[in-house]
Amino acid sequence: MQNVFVGRQPIFDGKLNVYAYELLYRAAEKSSSSKGMVSGDDATTTTIINTFVEIGLDKLVRGKLAAINLTEKFLLEENQLPFTPKQVILEILEDVPVTPALIEAVQKLVNEGYVIALDDYLYNPAHKPLLELASIVKIDLLALDKKQLLEHVNVLKQFNVKLVAEKIETPEEFIFCRDLGFDYFQGYFLSRPQIISAKSLPTNRLTVLNLLAVLHNPDSDADDLSEAINTDVTTSYKLLKLINSAAFNLNRNIESIQQGVLLLGRRKLMSWASMLSMSSLSDRPAEILRTAMIRAKMCELLAEKITVTDPEGYFTVGLFSALDLLLQQPLPKLLEPLPLSKDVIDALLYHKGLMGKVLTCVLAYEISDWENVPLEPLSSDEIFVANIEAVTWANMIMDTL
Repeated sequence: MQNVFVGRQPIFDGKLNVYAYELLYRAAEKSSSSKGMVSGDDATTTTIINTFVEIGLDKLVRGKLAAINLTEKFLLEENQLPFTPKQVILEILEDVPVTPALIEAVQKLVNEGYVIALDDYLYNPAHKPLLELASIVKIDLLALDKKQLLEHVNVLKQFNVKLVAEKIETPEEFIFCRDLGFDYFQGYFLSRPQIISAKSLPTNRLTVLNLLAVLHNPDSDADDLSEAINTDVTTSYKLLKLINSAAFNLNRNIESIQQGVLLLGRRKLMSWASMLSMSSLSDRPAEILRTAMIRAKMCELLAEKITVTDPEGYFTVGLFSALDLLLQQPLPKLLEPLPLSKDVIDALLYHKGLMGKVLTCVLAYEISDWENVPLEPLSSDEIFVANIEAVTWANMIMDTL
């Protein structure tokens, strides 16, 4: 377990009410990386993952907007922005070249409802197409003298944008910028960045390699994606936690990756899975992973044999029954952030209900506790076959890896 961090600095309006929080990359605990030693793409990926998955957007911004810096790659490549437009301000970094491809990409984001901000902006007449798409322009006070600042304000006020004064360090600078016509204000005088932390759950290196291969295989379908995600219990856990969070604001609880794929769409889920997979790679014992996979598949197979309507939910029960082994935390604590149904929680914690009976059968079979293996209306031979099929499936996955 390792702490992960996100920097958070408020952006205030003229009455010093918080308008938004800019979210900033901060290196992980025990890491020698600093902002200057990681690529912009990696910094953006880490910030997004730590914000939406590890810490949670609500905890970070408390109902306000989240301003997130984006690199050229995130702007130009498809499926990199799976969060909803209502939650975020997309800040285009000052080193992103203003090209026709960028204008086209930003136009698409604006059409989808995203708010665009230009970070540390220095006026250039050639940027007119970009300024016409932006809603916010942030100006670094340290980059301009007072005369240049006034010129920038006069020119930019001709566009339909709100102006943010960045790096305000004194009361005099705040008053000057407010009187000059700035709309929002940010800087050490008002508030220094705060560091918010959370515990990060490790992802298994072997399954990550398989998952990435499936994600980038153009011939893979939604079922392939679901199966690949389900073979990594930590990624499954993080994705299920994410899907049920405020980041998606769904009106129903999602209890399996299959449901998530159907409701959110394969391409959006692929974006999150890719970022999750690449954001942290750490090893856990392979046999524990094998055990989790066998449990999950056997629960699913038994559910199919007794003709339940949602065998995928049983896969989730079997998979998450090994969370405490894989993540080395108490199971109730790990399940707490997941708004799972009462049936699933009762099955995992108390072995109640039909799901609980199936899980009891699987766990008993695992340790040769034959007294607790029987599961009506199935015969012992049917349970035996389900176990063989589950072990074969898990071994096939492990051998592939």
